[in-house]
Amino acid sequence: MLQLGEHSWTPATVELALRLGVEIASFRRAAETFRILTRLPMSKSTLQRVGHETGQQIATIQAEEAEAMVRVPTKEEEEVAYRKIPKPDSEMMNVSSDGVMVNIRKQGWKEVKIVAISAVQQTVDATSGESQVELTKHSYRAGLWETKTFANQLWAEACRRGLEKAKHVVSVNDGAPWIWGIVCMCFARCVQILDWWHAVQYLWTIAQAYFDQDSAAATQWVEQQKRLLAASQLRLVFHNVRRLYPHHQPLPEPVRRSVVYLFHQRWRMRYLEFRQAGCPLGSGSVESACKVVVQQRMKQAGMQWSRSGAQAMLALRCALLSDRWSLVQTTLRSP
Repeated sequence: MLQLGEHSWTPATVELALRLGVEIASFRRAAETFRILTRLPMSKSTLQRVGHETGQQIATIQAEEAEAMVRVPTKEEEEVAYRKIPKPDSEMMNVSSDGVMVNIRKQGWKEVKIVAISAVQQTVDATSGESQVELTKHSYRAGLWETKTFANQLWAEACRRGLEKAKHVVSVNDGAPWIWGIVCMCFARCVQILDWWHAVQYLWTIAQAYFDQDSAAATQWVEQQKRLLAASQLRLVFHNVRRLYPHHQPLPEPVRRSVVYLFHQRWRMRYLEFRQAGCPLGSGSVESACKVVVQQRMKQAGMQWSRSGAQAMLALRCALLSDRWSLVQTTLRSP
């Protein structure tokens, strides 16, 4: 039983206060809401302390899991629950990663690395009868980690979600090299896909550089290239870019960079093949995770976090939004 100031409260009462502190984007407002709901006294500093301590415990558990999952297990460790790879939620599973900045006290803006793992479900639109791809049953891990540490955390979450037993593993991301490096290291059989809208952004860069203020012409050109891109006709897209400029004229730097980028990503842009296989083409799951897991709670106006406080909140938010709040409940009830 936790001691909070002069009061001795049950773990269930503490859990209610903590959950409000994790869900509501302010410890002060969460404490006020707790007082209104329960008629029990609760200060902002008390709730913040409970959140910090519990979140650190969850973060420690996650770190121990991640470290254990990348080393050869001992005979005793083989019986540990998190080493037993479960059946995945669907035959095809998606893993996407990204980074989002948070303001750390005395350090400035630092990158939180986050992974979203989802089940890929195919549905049929009742109106059009067309097949659609939906990502469901999301789970997350996020932290102020270096790339190596993040890779271990990602692998631990992937094992927890049963990706080793999935029939197909897909990874949809933007073009960040650190992301693809982790994907190549962790998932040898993975289908790698460049996020569709990320590719389209480069088409817009090319169009705006050439058509300048003629937005109608730029829009028309981009729509034409999108149709070619959707049909996996990237060679024709490059041909159409070259037609905008005479061969003796060098490409403007933004255009050159866009062409080089798309060329190096070309094997991740077989969108027709990917769509026919029922793969997702967008990294919306992890982009949503950046907003839902991090920004909604940790990027309100004027917010600054200590590094340990930020990591504690990230651990709690991931537990809550991954339907693993039972881990927090168990932690609160442990002696």
